[in-house]
Amino acid sequence: MPEVSCCVLARPTRKMGLYRQMVGRVLRPAPGKANAIVLDHSGAVFRHGFIEDRVNWTLDPDKRPESATHAARLRAGYLSRLLECTQCGSTRVAGEPCSHCGFRPERAPQAIVFKKGDLALVDRQRRAATIHSDPAERMRWHGMLTHIAMKRGYRSGWIAHKFREKFGTWPPVRAVASIEPSPEVLSWVRSRDIAYAKAQKKAV
Repeated sequence: MPEVSCCVLARPTRKMGLYRQMVGRVLRPAPGKANAIVLDHSGAVFRHGFIEDRVNWTLDPDKRPESATHAARLRAGYLSRLLECTQCGSTRVAGEPCSHCGFRPERAPQAIVFKKGDLALVDRQRRAATIHSDPAERMRWHGMLTHIAMKRGYRSGWIAHKFREKFGTWPPVRAVASIEPSPEVLSWVRSRDIAYAKAQKKAV
């Protein structure tokens, strides 16, 4: 049947030879025949590869014929990348030119989005990046540390050292208005107190 130019694969098969035999019916050359169309409804191309892939045939009854090209696709996880070419409708591998028409989509370069800002210290849990870079938030912490110091009867030096421990720099001003501390600030100061007590205990 050399004049046949379209093959519909409606039945699945595990055999490479049968797959090639079915498709081979439309691959036979004939006068005026320029190409052949294979409509794969059985998923044979996913199992056995493209018909143009080279197959290593063998006469050994214990070995099955194999396509080295398709075997490499399977190892690389290419099955999920088999898709339809938007230009000619053939099946192609994503990221590779279509073997039928040569089409390969190109991604348009994406603009790099960036924001201006100051460098800030981030702890191991990747927290406090905003606090370290926001002057208003740093001032709030200064005020809340001042409130804690006044309540405990600490000197201003304690405020400055805690501010530096938190932000890595000394406070920009000596004194600010007292602000009621938030649970976050109280928790942080408590953790520093515990760490200081443990360090003192080790030193003894």
